[in-house]
Amino acid sequence: MVVDRFNKGRAKALDLDTALGVARGCVPYVERYAPDLAEEVRGIGEGARVAAEQVMLLNVRNQLSAASEGCTSVIVEGRSTASGNGLAGQNWDNDPATDPFSVVVKRRPTGKPSLLSFTRPGEIGYMGLNSTGIGILMNAMPGRSRRLGVPWYFIVRKIYEQDSLAGATAAAESAERAIPANAAMITPQGAADLEVMTQAVRVLRGDKRGRLVHTNHCVHPDLLGVNDEYRGGIYGQSFERRDRATALLDEAPGAVTVETIGGILSDHDGYPTSICRHPNPDPSTGWQRSVVSMIVEPAQGRMYLSRGNPCESPYETYEL
Repeated sequence: MVVDRFNKGRAKALDLDTALGVARGCVPYVERYAPDLAEEVRGIGEGARVAAEQVMLLNVRNQLSAASEGCTSVIVEGRSTASGNGLAGQNWDNDPATDPFSVVVKRRPTGKPSLLSFTRPGEIGYMGLNSTGIGILMNAMPGRSRRLGVPWYFIVRKIYEQDSLAGATAAAESAERAIPANAAMITPQGAADLEVMTQAVRVLRGDKRGRLVHTNHCVHPDLLGVNDEYRGGIYGQSFERRDRATALLDEAPGAVTVETIGGILSDHDGYPTSICRHPNPDPSTGWQRSVVSMIVEPAQGRMYLSRGNPCESPYETYEL
């Protein structure tokens, strides 16, 4: 499934042996970075009666080539919301074939924060929230990458083990990172975004009202050159989606609510390649759509999830 999905829409196919070689090659990096999570991967394999390298393959899929998936993230601090709690929402634009394999998982590790995440079984960490008030959304990013290193999802999982923005930043900085990626977060210190390159990690904060929007390109001044160097690797309409979501957030009357963010994530300006993305004629990514839309409220341990395009499916509530 992983290799078949990876090869969808690509002119040059990747074979399973090569993909498994990447998975095996990343194990030493994970052992150095988070040996307990390496052990968890082995435990998942044992429980599922599959080789640990097959579990690792699920976690290195975005190291096999440049990212071809997109997302639009909206973050608002509690001082600008009706509830007084920080909110973060995102559309996950990807292959709808992943939907039957997607689940919501609660993890309660001993001596560490609990977490609630939308994921696929076997992935070590994905979008969601933890019990210390951190919510994590993710955007694919352009930039320098390498086949071997600490897979992004292990960095996400280490961020879930933190209780502050400083801890989350340190978790990303301490990894021998394999790919560029982005963590759009609501934290106890407010709205934040980690633009994570293999060579650097940069932190963005919310505007004067505690609001932040991120899509699939670099925003930090130190990294703007990456957009020019890797423009062909930026997922479609990233600049337009960020501008549109920012404008909608600025125009929102009164304090922001879950419904406000849901409305932004349902927007069809530029349809079908809009914030709420639908299938389109693009030969490389046109088969993708907003597979799930989610809004997290970490202070309440609450996640709102729309299965499919949010313009068509209501949000359901999950609690940690």
